[in-house]
Amino acid sequence: MRRLPDPTSRLLVDANGRDRLGGAVPSPAAAFLLTLITLPSLFWLVTLKRTTQYTVPEEWLMQEVVPNIRPWVMENLPPLDLVIVGISGLGSGWFVAIGFALLGLLALAKGRPDLALVLAAGTLAFPVEWALKYFTAIPPIDGAELGRAMLDVGGVGLDDIADFPAGHALRAAVFYGLAAFCVARLAPSRRQGIGAYAVALVLIGAISLTRLYLAAHYPMDLLGGWTAGAALVSVIVAVHVLGVDERLRAGGSHFGGPGEAPRRVAVEIHPPGTHD
Repeated sequence: MRRLPDPTSRLLVDANGRDRLGGAVPSPAAAFLLTLITLPSLFWLVTLKRTTQYTVPEEWLMQEVVPNIRPWVMENLPPLDLVIVGISGLGSGWFVAIGFALLGLLALAKGRPDLALVLAAGTLAFPVEWALKYFTAIPPIDGAELGRAMLDVGGVGLDDIADFPAGHALRAAVFYGLAAFCVARLAPSRRQGIGAYAVALVLIGAISLTRLYLAAHYPMDLLGGWTAGAALVSVIVAVHVLGVDERLRAGGSHFGGPGEAPRRVAVEIHPPGTHD
């Protein structure tokens, strides 16, 4: 019986070069596969949102369960409420924008303009959020109203005029997802890269759940933010990794010695001279 393909398998052309890809970096095919899953899912969610504002289970959850949670926490565990609010702030627009800028500058300072470009592409999360909110808002909004909400004019923000998608969930998925990818891109071992992805998933989940706790979004809004963010991250990662593979292939260096055709192998879990 044939084994399932390793999603991190790719064409390796240089084991020790500057463009060597870490073992936890997905192949372009795996990243594009994620895109093919998330984009139709996002389309379905947008269609559902425009035809059915909220589902019955969501209405029950947000009317019968969620409103009772925060008052209990504030009364019995006030410090926990502050922690949850702080975690929610990790997905705010200002925090994510500053985070992208600082990580991009750090990448440039370390001589990695390729990773700075990846992080710069991540800021597309903002126009993606704006476009989806504009398209799914009920009642419909115009461009001027969207622009005022983007600037929080009069204390009215984007979440006040349109719930879908949850901006915190979308921004967190893109920011922490790309940050984890950059760590995996540079990590000397597969374990470190997988660890970065695990931390990113925990942060994305925690930030998203705080929006439910604060009654700021329904579950469908969070799901929309996750799918939109995952689609954007998968496209950016696929294009970046494919570019690295093609650039190294064009350079003529590959495993197997001069004159031999490159072969597809999984990236070494433990590169020579490194240990977890």
